[in-house]
Amino acid sequence: MKITADKITSQLSKGLSPVWFISGDQPLLVGEAVDAVRAGARAEGFDERESHVADARFNWDKLLGGLDNLSLFANRKIVEVQLATGKPGREGGAAIVELAANPPPDTLFIISSPKLDSSTAKTKWAKTLASDGVYVEVRSPKPGQLPGWLRGRLRDAGLECDNEALELLAQRVEGNLLAAQQEINKLVLLAEGQRVTAEVVQRSVADGSRYDVFQLADAAIGQDVTRAVRILYGLRSEGVAPELTLWALARETNTLVSLWACVEQGTPPGRAMSEARVWSSKQPMLSRALKNHDQGSIRKLAAKASLTDRIIKGASPGLPWNALLELVLLIARPQHPVLAGYEA
Repeated sequence: MKITADKITSQLSKGLSPVWFISGDQPLLVGEAVDAVRAGARAEGFDERESHVADARFNWDKLLGGLDNLSLFANRKIVEVQLATGKPGREGGAAIVELAANPPPDTLFIISSPKLDSSTAKTKWAKTLASDGVYVEVRSPKPGQLPGWLRGRLRDAGLECDNEALELLAQRVEGNLLAAQQEINKLVLLAEGQRVTAEVVQRSVADGSRYDVFQLADAAIGQDVTRAVRILYGLRSEGVAPELTLWALARETNTLVSLWACVEQGTPPGRAMSEARVWSSKQPMLSRALKNHDQGSIRKLAAKASLTDRIIKGASPGLPWNALLELVLLIARPQHPVLAGYEA
């Protein structure tokens, strides 16, 4: 069975499955989901707990052997296994399949991991956990959902927050929910039960944003200029390599240029994206980008991507991060008056 984290309580009320798999890209939410299952198990009399971190050197045979040697009079036990990379390897995968298919009595397994990529999600062990256990998919709030998520957390902490303060808080903790919860805990102390204002947030909340190059590319293609520029500066301050940043932007640029060429030749946008194997979740933003670009902006965009590559490699004069900023602006705001006359 596959459920989302908000369904854990409901699932626990139906009975305690012996095997739980909890996966997500935010440690805070994964940890809270594990806590919820652990609490449910303790309520059912599981009063012992052992915890393991399964890295590349983890001994799966030793784990299985210890379970086989359980005494008839042993207490009910929670066994937690954290997959460090989300990839248990061949031996680990086989062990997980065995555990899920034949869990020892009086033992509850909680296996947690980072969010699985598409190929790992199709492996035998992942499918077995979904069919024989409870697979909890922990979903992070999307950028547009983050203010609402923060407001709910603040209310749970007994605080109300101005809209302006909420937006500012969201900007400063985007992509790092653990930092978000830490800042909320701090605001509980600083606000002293009063309404949280933008001034309070500015005074007390550190910038804990954490971004990646994929978020940057999505923001640019999605025509969200403000967010794209903020992420770009965030990546620079975090020490992300310009080469990696360009790789993500160039990939989306090439896709956009190729789609534009197909559409110009008469192919409907939807068909062009399907033939290019564009994920359905990205098709709306690419459709919007195609509408906002024209032949001139596409030509400038392709030229700018090529020039940025040369600048980053040192083959042309220029500052890498300035070139990346210009590329982001050309992707996200092609018809801006400042860019209308731009020549790469």
